[in-house]
Amino acid sequence: MVKKTLRVEGMTCAMCAKTIERTFEAMNQIKVKAIVSANKVIITYDETIYTLDKIARIIKSLGYQPIIKDDLDNKKRIKIKMRFELISSIILSIPLLLAMFSHISPTSKILIPELFKNGIFQMILAGIIQFIIGRRFYKGAYTSIKQKVLGMDILVVLGTTSAYLYSLYLLYVKLFLNPLMNTIYYFEVSSLIITMVIIGNYIEHIIKEKTEDALVDLINLGAKQARVIRDGIEEMIDINSVHVLDKVIVLANEKIPVDGKIISGSTHIDESMITGESIPVYKKENDFAVGGTINLQERIVIEATNLGEDSLLNQIIASVEEASARKIPIQRTADIVASIFVPLVVAVAIINLVIHFFLLKDTFTYSFTTTIAIMVISCPCALGLATPTSILVGNGLASKHQILYRGGEFFEIANKVNAVAFDKTGTITEGKFEVTDYIGDNKFLDYIYSLEKESNHPISIAAYKYAKEHGAKNLDIANFKVMKGKGLRAQILGKKVLIGSAKIIDDFEIDITKFQDVYNRLLKESKTINFIIVDCEVTGMYALRDKVKETAIQTIKELKNRNIETYLITGDNLGVAKEVAKIVGFDHVCCEVLPKEKAEIVQEIQNKGKIVAFVGDGINDAPALKQADIGIAMGMGTDIAIESSDLTLLSNDLRLVIESIDLSKATLKNIYQNFLWAFSYNLIAIPLAATGHLSMTLAGAAMAFSSIMVVLNALRLKRFKFKYAINKK
Repeated sequence: MVKKTLRVEGMTCAMCAKTIERTFEAMNQIKVKAIVSANKVIITYDETIYTLDKIARIIKSLGYQPIIKDDLDNKKRIKIKMRFELISSIILSIPLLLAMFSHISPTSKILIPELFKNGIFQMILAGIIQFIIGRRFYKGAYTSIKQKVLGMDILVVLGTTSAYLYSLYLLYVKLFLNPLMNTIYYFEVSSLIITMVIIGNYIEHIIKEKTEDALVDLINLGAKQARVIRDGIEEMIDINSVHVLDKVIVLANEKIPVDGKIISGSTHIDESMITGESIPVYKKENDFAVGGTINLQERIVIEATNLGEDSLLNQIIASVEEASARKIPIQRTADIVASIFVPLVVAVAIINLVIHFFLLKDTFTYSFTTTIAIMVISCPCALGLATPTSILVGNGLASKHQILYRGGEFFEIANKVNAVAFDKTGTITEGKFEVTDYIGDNKFLDYIYSLEKESNHPISIAAYKYAKEHGAKNLDIANFKVMKGKGLRAQILGKKVLIGSAKIIDDFEIDITKFQDVYNRLLKESKTINFIIVDCEVTGMYALRDKVKETAIQTIKELKNRNIETYLITGDNLGVAKEVAKIVGFDHVCCEVLPKEKAEIVQEIQNKGKIVAFVGDGINDAPALKQADIGIAMGMGTDIAIESSDLTLLSNDLRLVIESIDLSKATLKNIYQNFLWAFSYNLIAIPLAATGHLSMTLAGAAMAFSSIMVVLNALRLKRFKFKYAINKK
């Protein structure tokens, strides 16, 4: 199964998305999620059954415009087409509008040409707008009915076609039955309604482009070309032509085009556009370089590893798009309301016609115009756009500030979080351990070197570095195994070697009498301690110390100010855990726990009625990240931790936890404002239309305005003030 994102123009409301999704529901090995607010469709499909071209043709048959190559030229072409429709409908509507004024103002009768008042002339102009420019509404309505999804197009078609046909009837009476009758036509009504909707769609399209600014910025970070060596020849090629294992040359001050391993040279790299860290990072051979970052100093050669959709930058972009596509509970409720909205409006319009014409004995013209006004003014679009537009803006804003949401539901859940649990190593602390004490024969440093180099845990990295600096050499190992939360084991020179914490001592019932006094002293100094055990005998030990992050204290303080309980959950010993908790200010401490137990502790907190967020960065945090209501992974951690989380912080600044919660609250508030507007608009507009206080033309304008208001309100989120996060731009 592969996943692709396809740009699709012409989606205007939740019903459009539902039409596309429902079309593919009956098909095997394909899943489609449409995002109206971003004009995009995310498709997961089996390449052996479907092609992107085939999928695009199906979408096009529904009346929408898929764009396989989402480049600047295609976007310009779409905008030109929309602008042409807009200008054409306005120009053709002007004579019809002037003809309408001739019936209102005596003075205007003299100024307005007689041709404009001619019924046949009006019929032709209105017909062009109705059936040529407005044909997409008919196509959309037909598709909606076919898919049993009633959307906005049906209301537009019902209202405008009724007005046009009624005007045709009046023209027929004038021409063939009563030539002397002073007839007022309603051709301008159908034309102006379509024109107003087209104006609204165009403005909405422009505003939607602005909501995508953050995503465009991310996309623009990527390089367009790469300098590669092939057959000994250096050449510039298109970025899409780079293959895995290609040797890519990056000169000083150039953008690194692909993710890969440095195989030649060393340099300082500006990673601020990805991590937000302003200090350049020193990179040497075998270090990983990220595409989109800047090589600041020396020429380097990179071996390409992750290309296209597998690159870190494209994974970030995909996560932002997917987060916008996933519906939060409040959006699912809105979709249900929108699905019954159109048939309800049609029913109300028919009842209105019956009441006015048959019960109140109003003229048919008055009854008819109020009925059309009801159908035209009732707009489910604002309701459908209320949530996804705000989430799109919120996601884009977050991604600019090193906060990456993996799902839109985070916005709703984070608003309820009242407990946050943190892993210690690499999350609350720097995760940059330093060996402070080594007790034992130097020959056992070879064992430390050989085992610890196999692990990426911060403790292992520090121990390996210490052993290497003290002249240790590498030994062949066999049966290597990581004992989660405890340590490492392997066979070295025929001996069974264990390196790990006091948990190993307890599990294997090993005597540490010889090292007990030193162990007690190091515990009092709040140090992390590991033992070296050879054939069930302690042969040495080493102690390490980690530094608390500067932002940890402020983060915990801010969370407490928001009445959020804080927990420290760590596999480290009691002395270290208590010392860190005291410095940082945690409410609760849980120490000496295994990865599985971390998840169990999170569950225990949840059982107390708490909505829990867990913040971690390591493989051993994955179960707790999954168990928590919100899993937050620090971006410099492991891939497994990030995959298990709902939210990734691309910077190691813990204050982004606060920023993400505050942004989610602001986004949810914005969504509620949109819903308030959408419901209030319809509650006020429908009675006004039913009582004749809104003309059919004004009804069309009001409908277009309602959607624009929702999108404009969503854009207000861009004014959200980040206290700590750095804008990548």
